[in-house]
Amino acid sequence: MSKSSNRMSQGSATEIDRDDENYCTTPEFIYGGPFIKVEKPCPFLNTATPINLQLQGSFKKSFAYYSLKERMPVILTKVIDYLSREGNKIKSGNGASDEDIRNYIQYVTKLKNDLVTNKKYDLLTVDTPEAQRWNKWIESCETQNYFMNTWVFTECYVYRRLREGCESTKTLANFDPFDEQKDQSFNNSMEPMCVVAEKLISMLPESDKDKRKADFITLLKVCLWSNKCDLSLSMGEQVTLKNEGTVKKTPSRDILDPFQMILDLKDKVLVDDSAKIADLVVSRGENIAKAIEGPPEAEPAEGEAPPEVPPCPAKFTIPQDVMFDIVCDNSGYELFTDLCLAHFLIAQKIVQKVRFHVKKIPWFVSDVTPRDFKFVISSCARGNYKREIPPDPKPEPAEGEAPTEPDPPRVISADSLRQLGEQWDKFVQDGTFVVLSDDFWTSPHVYKDMKRYDPDLYRKLQFAAAILFKGDLNYRKLLGEKNWNPTTGFEPALQGFLPAPVAALRTVKADLICGLPKGKWEQLNALDAKWMEKGDYGVIQVCAKCEPLKVSDRPCPQYGDTCRGTVCN
Repeated sequence: MSKSSNRMSQGSATEIDRDDENYCTTPEFIYGGPFIKVEKPCPFLNTATPINLQLQGSFKKSFAYYSLKERMPVILTKVIDYLSREGNKIKSGNGASDEDIRNYIQYVTKLKNDLVTNKKYDLLTVDTPEAQRWNKWIESCETQNYFMNTWVFTECYVYRRLREGCESTKTLANFDPFDEQKDQSFNNSMEPMCVVAEKLISMLPESDKDKRKADFITLLKVCLWSNKCDLSLSMGEQVTLKNEGTVKKTPSRDILDPFQMILDLKDKVLVDDSAKIADLVVSRGENIAKAIEGPPEAEPAEGEAPPEVPPCPAKFTIPQDVMFDIVCDNSGYELFTDLCLAHFLIAQKIVQKVRFHVKKIPWFVSDVTPRDFKFVISSCARGNYKREIPPDPKPEPAEGEAPTEPDPPRVISADSLRQLGEQWDKFVQDGTFVVLSDDFWTSPHVYKDMKRYDPDLYRKLQFAAAILFKGDLNYRKLLGEKNWNPTTGFEPALQGFLPAPVAALRTVKADLICGLPKGKWEQLNALDAKWMEKGDYGVIQVCAKCEPLKVSDRPCPQYGDTCRGTVCN
C-alpha cells in the first residue's frame, strides 16, 4: 500500500500521516478516526467597536480590548511587585504580618489570571451592604466574563476586587496599593504647581467681569491639560508634563509653565465651550443667590410665633448656598488645579461653596480619595521648592548702540503654594470646601442610570449651580460607555442625565467621543489611528439644560429623624 493511500482527509481537515512515528498515540489510531476538527465560534471580533454599541473587550481592535489584555494586567503586576518589594514598610505601616502580605499577593495573582484568561466574575465575599449590591449587579449581567461585558463594568469590578482583598485581610483594611505612586506624582509636579500658584494669587482679588471671565477660562484650560497626569493610562509609570511645540529651547522655555501649555496646545482642543461655562456659572450663581435671598420676610401677625423649624431638605426647591460641584479624577497635580479653580470661584464671589466628589476607596490607580485630598492640601501648605532660571539671552546690540543690562534671573519658589495650601485648609475647616465620597462613584453604573441606582445622589447634585466632571472615566460614564457617532451633540449623548448644567473636561484617552465638527474625526484618524488613546487632544463641553429642583417624594437620608438639631417637619 502506498504512502498516499495511507493518508486520509475529510473536507478541509488536516491530513493524517500514518507513517508518522507518533501516529499510534493519536486519537485517530486509538479510536479509529478520522476525526473532523470542530471549530468553536470565537467570542472575539477582529473589529473596532461599532458605532452605537457599548465599549467592551470582545472587539479586538478597540482600546477596551487592549486595556484588558495589556494595561490592566501590568497594573496588577505592579501591585504584586509593590507588595513584594515594600513588604516590610507595608507591614509596619499597617500592623500586618508576612502571611497577610502573602495572602494579598496570592489574591491579586488570581485576579490577574482570571482577567487574562477571560474567566467569569467571582462574587464578592465581604459581608457589607455595598458588596451585596455589587453581587446583585454581577448576577444581573447578561454576560459575566471579563472581556464580554462592558469595559467600564469590568474595570470597576477589578478595582473593587482589589479593595476586597484588603477588606478580607483586616490589617490591610486601610491600605492603598497606589499611595506611593500618587505621592511621587505630586512631588514630581512641584514646579508647575509653583508657577500656577504664583499666577493664581494675582487672579484672586475681585476684578471686572471681562478679566474675571478671561481668568475663569484660563483656569479651565489649566484644569483640562492637568488631566494628562493619569497614572492609569500610563500603567502606573510617572507622567511628567513637558513643554510642547517646536519653539527654540531657551531658559524661559525650560520652565514647566502650564500657561504656556495652553498656548502651545490651543489647536489640540477639539471642542472649546470654556466661554459658555464661564458665562453659565456666573449667571446661574447670580440667579440662585437672588432666589436664596428672596423677598423680604413678612413680620409674623400679632400673636403668631415666628417659625422655628427649617423645612426638611427633601422639601427644598431652592439651594441653601450657591454651590459649584467638581467630580474629581486624578490626585496630585490635577487635584491641585481643581483646587485653584475652586479658590478662584470663591474669591470672585461667583459661588459660596465648592463640593468635591471623590472616590471612597483606591480607584483607577490615581483617582482622588479623601486621604489624597488631605495629602495634597497639607503638602502644598508645607511645600519646599526653589529654582533660579537665568534670563533669555538678548540680541546683540546694533553697531554704535550700548549693550542693554541683562534681566534678573527668574526665581520659582513655593511661597505662593504654601499660602494657598494654608488657605485651602481653612476652607475645608469652615465648610467652604466640602469633600463627599458617595458609593455610586465607585459603582460600575453609567450616569444616565444614577437616578435609578442612587436617586439621593442625583438630588444632591441638583443643588449645584453647575457640575464639572473631570477626566476620561467620568466622560465615558457621562456618555453611557457608548461609541456614539462623533458628531452627536453632548446633550443627546448624556441620555437624560441632567441634574444641573453638566460640564466635562477631558483629555481623550479612550475611543469614544461626541460633539465633534463634521469631518474632524476622519481627519484625525487619517493623521494617527491611535489619536484617541494618547491624551494629546482635549475637549471642554457643556450642556446648560437641567431638570428643575422639585420637592422630593423621598425622605431625606442625610438627616433621618432630626434636621439641623430640631425635629424634621
